[in-house]
Amino acid sequence: MKKIDLTSKRMASQIAKKPVEAEPEITNMMLDARYLRQSSSLIQDSLQKGFDVLQLANGDIVATGTKTVVYHYAWDEAKGKLVKSKPEANRKRRAASEEGEENEVEIEVENEDA
Repeated sequence: MKKIDLTSKRMASQIAKKPVEAEPEITNMMLDARYLRQSSSLIQDSLQKGFDVLQLANGDIVATGTKTVVYHYAWDEAKGKLVKSKPEANRKRRAASEEGEENEVEIEVENEDA
């Protein structure tokens, strides 16, 4: 059986340009405690947010995901068109809940009813 060499000129030139000395640098980086701490926390945070995470052979980390964006439009009769509204009350509630200050949320809800 005859073997066929399928390497193109482009592939052969890329293989030839690859430095052999780069591998020990990558190995040293992967053993560095600072890199391990930072990369593991970054990967963990990204996974908790629902992102897909890739750690490449050269140590680079790629996290991909989507972010949900909500736009709220309300009809303005004076202008005769839809206008983007700013849900400030929702932003305040969200910020207060993140800070763990439930009292501010109750005050804001009371003010909205008035």
